[in-house]
Amino acid sequence: MKTKGFLLYLIILHFSLFILNSCNGNPNQVRITGDFANLEQAEFYIYSPSGAIDRLDTIKIEGGEFEYIAQIEGDEIFRLLYPNFSELTIFASPGDEIEIEGDAQNLNAVDVDGSDDNEVYTEFREDITDLSPDSILDIAHKYILKYSKQAVSKYLFQTYFLQADNLDKNIVVGIYDSLCRANPDDLELSKLSRRVKAYGVLQDGQLLPDFKLKTRTSAFGGEEGGEITAKQFKGTYLLIAFWGSWKSGSQSALYRVRRFRREMKGKDLEVNAISYSLDADERELRRIEKNDSIDYHSFCDFQSFNSPLVQKWGITDLPFFVLVGPDQKIIASGSDWVKDIEPKVN
Repeated sequence: MKTKGFLLYLIILHFSLFILNSCNGNPNQVRITGDFANLEQAEFYIYSPSGAIDRLDTIKIEGGEFEYIAQIEGDEIFRLLYPNFSELTIFASPGDEIEIEGDAQNLNAVDVDGSDDNEVYTEFREDITDLSPDSILDIAHKYILKYSKQAVSKYLFQTYFLQADNLDKNIVVGIYDSLCRANPDDLELSKLSRRVKAYGVLQDGQLLPDFKLKTRTSAFGGEEGGEITAKQFKGTYLLIAFWGSWKSGSQSALYRVRRFRREMKGKDLEVNAISYSLDADERELRRIEKNDSIDYHSFCDFQSFNSPLVQKWGITDLPFFVLVGPDQKIIASGSDWVKDIEPKVN
């Protein structure tokens, strides 16, 4: 009797746990829903710079609504890519139910609810509308200090301070130290320490940090694979383009590289180039290499944003350019060719 009673207890317990899990849904799942006015049918794209997914997913909009579900193990960041190539950052944790509401005619004013981080970031985006870059930095700093224990503070620090290339390093280090004091056991913050120490490494006028890369044989022809270092480009111009086939603007970046080399050749100036891809799919990489005539040095270790040089140089957005002069000093760097690079070469 005792054995039968114990077996019955186990059956009831197992059934109860099953029902409980069914009601709560998958605890490692994040569900993102959207509702957009003035939009019937469209396609958005979604990707994760934090590595939650290793691809660019398509989201189909029907009647202005969509639903996207992903399996995640911890706190992650997603970016919703609109057809006009603008982006919306979304914070996600396991079990979150995130709701996005907006108007297709004003994508900059989208509300994101479902977690404290998303609500704080929505408020931040509203606060910086139409402000100058300096004013945006001041507000970002205030938000970082006010919400220092939340994931949004780390994001704001990386986006507005660590990614900037013209700030006083002491300011960047000071903000980082304050975040570390507020979150002493945060492993993600600890991983940023190397980038913080290397802050300013790509500032204009700095010597290009040495590197060693094992390049690929181009799918288009031209350069064969082999080891290259920074020092071997001394005496010539060097343009390094970081890109990914899954990231908007990347193919335009490759066109910029090709056109710039052609223009400089017309001035009897040699420009070497390095294609540094953050792709994870070799077939897609080779397709782009061939279509965009990449006949110069090509590198990809298929680690995306975890690639050692990307981490060391603090590159968090794509595309990203680094232009180096014959003296091996950095002439310009940044993600916007027209704003960051072009004024320095004309």
